[in-house]
Amino acid sequence: MRKLILLLKFLRTGLTIRNLFISILGGLAMLLFLFVIQFFTGNLDNFLDNDLIFPFLVGASVSLIKFEKPIITWKEYWEKHRGKK
Repeated sequence: MRKLILLLKFLRTGLTIRNLFISILGGLAMLLFLFVIQFFTGNLDNFLDNDLIFPFLVGASVSLIKFEKPIITWKEYWEKHRGKK
């Protein structure tokens, strides 16, 4: 149970406004990239008919992986909070 609480506290440190903006902008960049590809291929008729959540999530994930660096590693977090109950 203690490890679960530590894991949830560790995940909470990643939920910041900066990460939110990075993920939103990454998702929008991916949608813009797909729009440009469909524009040059001449297939704009069904662009908005597609389900766009998957490309948005892929763009958000890639941008977070690329631009977000953790403050401390999991090992450092565990060593810091090992003695606390």
